[in-house]
Amino acid sequence: MFSIILKDCGKSFNRHWLFRNLNATLHSGEKWAILGPNGSGKSTLGLLLSGQLTPTEGSIEHIHNQVPVQLNNLHTLVSLTSPALELNEDLNTKEIFALHQKLKPLQIEKGSEIFASMAGFDTKTMQKPIATFSSGMKQRVKLGLATMSDTPLLILDEPFTNLDKAGEHFFHSLLEKFGQNRLLMIASNREEEYAVCDRQINLLSGLNANA
Repeated sequence: MFSIILKDCGKSFNRHWLFRNLNATLHSGEKWAILGPNGSGKSTLGLLLSGQLTPTEGSIEHIHNQVPVQLNNLHTLVSLTSPALELNEDLNTKEIFALHQKLKPLQIEKGSEIFASMAGFDTKTMQKPIATFSSGMKQRVKLGLATMSDTPLLILDEPFTNLDKAGEHFFHSLLEKFGQNRLLMIASNREEEYAVCDRQINLLSGLNANA
């Protein structure tokens, strides 16, 4: 069981508040959408939940199997992807999966083979450097790495970025196979991206937010 408790959480940069007074309790098995207009702090909240940023005010507590998680250990429990995330483009997809798996285990053996089948990548494609990929193909790799990782917290920032309809179908197949029983967070302002979510954190104007 994995939980996150946000108490009066707020984040500011250069004296500008993105949001304040955010209170929410999140649990494994729940699917949450982080909503709000551009600039409201959706991506920033994802980074706060992942432990990559700390709140300016208030607190965020992560609990795993009833034990509080220390911030320096949180990365082992979190998978995150966003448009800002960059892949090592000198590697091919098989090499990226192999490297990733040394740092964070996948939910299934032969993960790169399963990914290739689901993403529609043939053997030749899997051996090409990521630098030769289209933006949509790179997004499929990023989504595959995050979603297939064996972590209780999955954070996806604008997951449909650069995806065509086939890519969107691939995304939903990933969630169906690897997204169950985890705490899922999707940051987006596009309804089709967060349609799988049944709970919301709405950052509204960026100044006040409550789940």
